[in-house]
Amino acid sequence: MIDLHCHSTYSDGTCTPLEILELAQQLDLHQLAITDHNGISGALSAREIIQEKNLDINFVIGCELSVDYRNREVHLLGYFNIQQDCFDSLLEFIEEGQKEKLRSQFVMIEKLNHLGLSISYDEIKDMFPNTVINRVHMCQVLMDKGYIHSVNEGFDKYLGEGKPCYESKKCGSLMKGIEAIHHANGKAVLAHPFQYIDKDMEMYLSDALSLLDGIECFHPSANDEQSLELLDICQRYHLVSTGGSDFHGDNKPNIQLGCQKVNDQYMIEV
Repeated sequence: MIDLHCHSTYSDGTCTPLEILELAQQLDLHQLAITDHNGISGALSAREIIQEKNLDINFVIGCELSVDYRNREVHLLGYFNIQQDCFDSLLEFIEEGQKEKLRSQFVMIEKLNHLGLSISYDEIKDMFPNTVINRVHMCQVLMDKGYIHSVNEGFDKYLGEGKPCYESKKCGSLMKGIEAIHHANGKAVLAHPFQYIDKDMEMYLSDALSLLDGIECFHPSANDEQSLELLDICQRYHLVSTGGSDFHGDNKPNIQLGCQKVNDQYMIEV
């Protein structure tokens, strides 16, 4: 069993890289990737822990990039060899995305303030140091202040797409994201496509199939029939098939590491 999609405290997960590694060993996962949003620091931290403790685990450095495809934000998983250190182009892509993300966050904070919800970026950073800040962290500060009772409530009332405090961000293109991953000798895999569209999948992906290395076929957002559809597309277009839980710890309490029970045949080679 493998899990190639999970998030640590370096993005919006609640488990540290060490805790994820320990949990993976308890579950006897045969391959693991930490894929934090728009950053590889969590995965690099896990690599150091593996080397320091001489852990016997098949670990893959990963990330989940926000990119633009067909005028909407989609997510692109990157997978890299644990021995590699050639991430300059990838980090440059991430840095450009973070600048735009920071702009949108300051606008959202200003909108929250106008509605009488007192919150600042410094407060968020103080509560979540060494983390790639996103809307989940904003919601957690709002919870701490008693404005809302859950992250879901924060998205439903204020920060979800189309809600009064939401501000979209401009992402780099899918092609640019794939190029950044390839320059780092990585594999570029489209994450959970059924979160973007629920029909005509092959037509929807037509512009991307010649660029991608693979598709995430197994994910909580896809049912068995949809996973089979994605596997068929991968087979016909000679793409790799991957899968994972999208584990976030307590931020997604109904999703546990390894819950997709992805078979070892879908291990990724990098």
